[in-house]
Amino acid sequence: MVLSSSFSSAAETVQPTITVKVNPDTVLVGDRMHYTIRVRHSEQEVASLEGFDRSGTSAEQPFELISRKHVATTPFSGAAEDLFAFEFGVFGAGHQSIPSFTVVIRDTKGKIAQKINYRPATTLFVRALTDSSMRELRPIKPPLKPSIPSVLIMGLFFGAFGIAGMVLLLLFLLKRTVRNSAERIDSGQVAQRKLKKLGSSLSAGMPPHECYEELSNIMRTFLENHYRISALEAVTQEIERDLKKLGVAGFESIMNLLKQADLVKFADSRPDAEESRQSLNKASEVIRSARSSKAEG
Repeated sequence: MVLSSSFSSAAETVQPTITVKVNPDTVLVGDRMHYTIRVRHSEQEVASLEGFDRSGTSAEQPFELISRKHVATTPFSGAAEDLFAFEFGVFGAGHQSIPSFTVVIRDTKGKIAQKINYRPATTLFVRALTDSSMRELRPIKPPLKPSIPSVLIMGLFFGAFGIAGMVLLLLFLLKRTVRNSAERIDSGQVAQRKLKKLGSSLSAGMPPHECYEELSNIMRTFLENHYRISALEAVTQEIERDLKKLGVAGFESIMNLLKQADLVKFADSRPDAEESRQSLNKASEVIRSARSSKAEG
């Protein structure tokens, strides 16, 4: 929107010219409007504006001044140009009159040469944010619940069921693989290697009571793997009960070794190195006998 008006002055060569530009010409309530005023006049004169202040909005003039800027230039020889840029906050609704102003032209001595009252003829259209016929707030609608298709629910259900089944199958296969691997390992050979190593440690200076503690662990591990009983976490009486049920050969020798280890551990019995070496030999014989019985069976 551009409005122009010219006013003649007999005293000056260049006639004062006022150009007004409003951008945009349609806004929403609370939006900003850019209002540009360009005044061209003689180079020997100075232009200023009056009529804009920060008094706020009113029913007659619903504009709030936000910022202003002034730039002076010389477009050609003998002429000067002042650019006044304003930014307004716009309120009200419907067609609003553009703010009017007064251009004051002064000579080089500061004396007022002219005062030009300028009132733009066009208007600015302000659109309301809501329907102007509304007189009360609309009730708040409850949030809508998302509708999940039954096909998707069934798909998720069967998918979860299938994943659970696959996990169980994998666990079963893993457990079976571990069991088969354990069965392929000769627990007797493992125990004999450990006893041989323990005998070397005893000869190297291991305390006899530590030897009995390790001997007990070796025997319990062998019994658990060879006879499939719970021996590592069981007390000696429970192992004795399970071995009796199985009718294990060499039962008395096994129990003597375990009870002697219990005496060392819990009753502060202190056997010497020779007794410890004899216990290792008995344990080796018990294991050899158990392997032979299993091979014959």
